[in-house]
Amino acid sequence: MSKFQRRGSRVKSGERCRLLLAVMGCGGIFAGDVGYGQDRDSLAGESAAQDLRRSIAAEEYNLRYGPVRLKTGASVALSYTDNVFYSHNPKEDFVVNPEITLAALWPITELNSLRLSLGLAYEWYLKNRLLNADAPLVNPGSELAFNLFVGDFRFRVHERFSYQESLFFNSFSGENGRFYNFNDVGTFTRLNNEAGFDVDWDLNKVVLSAGYNHENFTSMTGAFEYLNRASEWFTASASFSLGDKARAGLEAQAGLHSYQRETVLNDNWRVRVGPFVEVTLREKISLRAGGGFDLARYAATALANSDYESYYGYARIRQATRFFSHSLTAGREHLLGDNANNLKTTYARYSVSSPVVAHMDLEVNLSVNFAEEFGGTFGEKFTYYGAGFRAGSQFHKYWRADLGYEYRLKDSDLASRNFRRNRVTLGVTYSF
Repeated sequence: MSKFQRRGSRVKSGERCRLLLAVMGCGGIFAGDVGYGQDRDSLAGESAAQDLRRSIAAEEYNLRYGPVRLKTGASVALSYTDNVFYSHNPKEDFVVNPEITLAALWPITELNSLRLSLGLAYEWYLKNRLLNADAPLVNPGSELAFNLFVGDFRFRVHERFSYQESLFFNSFSGENGRFYNFNDVGTFTRLNNEAGFDVDWDLNKVVLSAGYNHENFTSMTGAFEYLNRASEWFTASASFSLGDKARAGLEAQAGLHSYQRETVLNDNWRVRVGPFVEVTLREKISLRAGGGFDLARYAATALANSDYESYYGYARIRQATRFFSHSLTAGREHLLGDNANNLKTTYARYSVSSPVVAHMDLEVNLSVNFAEEFGGTFGEKFTYYGAGFRAGSQFHKYWRADLGYEYRLKDSDLASRNFRRNRVTLGVTYSF
């Protein structure tokens, strides 16, 4: 980052953009309409301090305990699904999902702050009682994070944790996070914990970034204990400003994965590296694209069909208009498998949200994944479709109602692993 700036001072380079360290972080592809010779705000200077102060002031917290600000909420949702086990022989059920949330902010200094986000829930199945949770569930979005500015550096230290028992997180969001390629599964009890840091170093026209995460994934469901692992995740990038609205550079991601036992999945390391480019247009359009070399190497205990040398690629475009915001993402990548060592997927996702109707917001999402699990004794090729919408209304200062619908379809080359699933959810939230 540039040298610490006095109030109101600027540094030469492109317009300030938050740098996301994950390879799939931002969105877009390179395009024209690029400005040159413009100023941008330092990521670590006085302007960043002002941004942080403004963001803290804009957040609504309704409780205070000394310098700590708190925001709490409670919600209850009722869902109906026609395929609770994700099976080709579907069974229906109703699910009651109460949840409490807590957000806390401790502004230690003008530049440094500690944040906590926590969601505790429970899932109660009316028909299939064997699926009822044995303990409260922890929302995958739960996190403890510390932001720190030191000279030209910006650090973010975090601890993320979740505890879930259903195959997918039962939320209204179309961004369902991790996809588990399982069928005929009612309970998949798992604990996931990640601890690590990100750091940005602003050198004016060049920004260097690095990140590290240690992850522990533990299944408490006996049939899936072979998934238990410890992983080390590394990210790095170097970006060069091409003007106030564009930048390009090189990004890399590496992972080292050690399984508790290698009965199904095997120890491995994998790495991907390649160039990326990002641009912001005047029409409130942001674009990013990247791609490059992708490979994995497995321990000697793995079958020879587990190693791969391939490529990855992605592109995302986002636009915010007066009436709606939408984004389109497409890409190809290799992930850790669930039944085999690797999951190769080519995907496209589209989402749109709109606050056009007074006191109401609308969201729609569509996705398709062309996937293959390979490496080891298991192999499967399948196409996975997803669609959904949500309508939410803040009908009172403290009350909110949401109605959502979700559709999933899996078409596999293994007939017994096909399924179709519908889910309708109605929820009410009270923030206090």
